[in-house]
Amino acid sequence: MKVDIKTRDFLHKLVTDYLMSLEGNLGYRSENTVRAAKSDLGRFLDYASTKENALAQKILTENFVLDYIAQLKKSGLSDRSLSRHLSTLRKWFAWLENYATNLKIDSNLQSIRGPRLPNLLPKALSVDEIDLFFSQRKKYSRSWIDFRDIAVFELAYSSGVRVSELVNIDLPSCKNSLGSLCLKNMEVEVLGKGSKWRRLPIGEKARNAIEEWLKYREHVLPTNENFVSHNIPLFLNRFGKRLSVRGIQRRFSICSIQSNSRISITPHMLRHSFASHILQSSKNLRAVQELLGHVNITSTQIYTKLDYQFLSEVYDKSHPRAKKNNS
Repeated sequence: MKVDIKTRDFLHKLVTDYLMSLEGNLGYRSENTVRAAKSDLGRFLDYASTKENALAQKILTENFVLDYIAQLKKSGLSDRSLSRHLSTLRKWFAWLENYATNLKIDSNLQSIRGPRLPNLLPKALSVDEIDLFFSQRKKYSRSWIDFRDIAVFELAYSSGVRVSELVNIDLPSCKNSLGSLCLKNMEVEVLGKGSKWRRLPIGEKARNAIEEWLKYREHVLPTNENFVSHNIPLFLNRFGKRLSVRGIQRRFSICSIQSNSRISITPHMLRHSFASHILQSSKNLRAVQELLGHVNITSTQIYTKLDYQFLSEVYDKSHPRAKKNNS
């Protein structure tokens, strides 16, 4: 390590304090965001430690960040990953300017232009693809895990909740719960980004799948003091603990492989499909915004492009003069 120990420890403390501030505001930021920031800033500090006699005043500059981004590009990092690293550093530097009063930072990372990224539309499944996925899962359901998975998938598609919101739903719930479910009223309430609650309707198929899963959940619940009787997670793993985001992602991956589908279905893909199908039927962008929990309507407007994709496909298949004449 070429950088002196004093500078290394100072920079590590700045990163640690920043990450602690992020963790203290998880209502506004997801755990994945904090995890990504920790990884990105750790890599930045590793790079800084290789520089000869580098002081904090030199490391925390625009030129140093430019050199770092250039090195990442040389290493073969994708444009999307480069853009994320740059975004992480911008946010960290902005935090330092406001909270690190003993440090003067004269840099404008906003002037650093990141790579131009393609405007990738989220993948949305067709209604037929959704039906095929669910029918295959139900056909091969054997164990309690299978019935739990079907309930997870049905609720995700029926309500459009984020997977991070899905895992926090309790049944029954208490005042400390971050999500609740009322089967009688066929609705779910979740705490989303920005610490905002929203209530969402669920469909009959989701309710039936959850009721079926609850029959099995009684046998999975731990008999020790892990859970208070009035605050039980809706979805449990095989150890009787709350099913995690990573656990749901893994089950989606496994079930996609088992269904022999050419598409690798993800939790977020069901959310995209939910939004796209609601928009196709209702043409009500404002309603979709509320259902998804988007603060800004511009986040929802991407689904108008998804809707256009659907219309374009219908046109190509249906209009007599849409296809090229091969004669």
